[in-house]
Amino acid sequence: MSRRYTSGQFARLCHTTKETLFHYDRLGLLRPQRKGENGYRYYDVRQFLQFDMITLFKDTGTPLREMRACLAAAAEGDILPLLEEQAGRLAEERRRLAEREQLVASLLHVVREARATEPDRLLLRHMPASRWERLPQPMRGLDTEAGMIQASAFFMESYRRAGRTPGLPTGLVYEVDDFLAGRLAESALFGPAGEETPPERLWEAPSGLHAVYAHRGSWEEQIACWRTLPDLLRSQGLQPAGPVRMLEMGSYALTGNSTECVMHCHIPVISPKADGQEVGLSAEQGQATL
Repeated sequence: MSRRYTSGQFARLCHTTKETLFHYDRLGLLRPQRKGENGYRYYDVRQFLQFDMITLFKDTGTPLREMRACLAAAAEGDILPLLEEQAGRLAEERRRLAEREQLVASLLHVVREARATEPDRLLLRHMPASRWERLPQPMRGLDTEAGMIQASAFFMESYRRAGRTPGLPTGLVYEVDDFLAGRLAESALFGPAGEETPPERLWEAPSGLHAVYAHRGSWEEQIACWRTLPDLLRSQGLQPAGPVRMLEMGSYALTGNSTECVMHCHIPVISPKADGQEVGLSAEQGQATL
């Protein structure tokens, strides 16, 4: 003969609470076998298996709102399609979690790099080769804050349409002739390359010596600063030798200020100076006072 339990006894048997049992009752997932005239709920010991199945589905991440369908399928011996669907859902969640984990790691790296780099100092660094995804269409009006915001929105939307999230850092890239001439209103946008980067957008930056210059200020101040850099490089005997990257270094995460940008300029150069040597700057040498 099957044994019956009160809700308190059954809760202890299942290592749960009466409130959980009442919630499952309201959802129609696990109803007591009968209710007494005094309002007491009574459960059959065999209902433990039903509770165990609910717990199993819950542990797989199945939402409670979908649990009734799972229990019905299990009762009919047709649980395989639901398990396969759940396996696919978990695989997708794992992919999204890995993507978020990579994004957080990238943001950590960018913020740490920004904090470790002294602003308004010219530093020579040997940079390793890197792979980037470069949008094919150039953006215009980038010498104004409004143009920069529109370009950023377009950049994000291009990724969203493809069901992707851009990595960090992102930025602008200028051909060396445009950089030297101060033509900064038009540029291509780029971000880190990934497995999903289309081949036609892949851009590989070779290793080599770079002049790195960090600046913090409004967008207009950034543009003004960049326009001083060609003269500053010449004053130090540095010859630009390739596309110039302007990297956005997690500005809002660093400053909490939507009007202040933290940018790092990476300029491939040819120079006889020792790798890693800082170049002291002064107004006479071309340093901008910003």
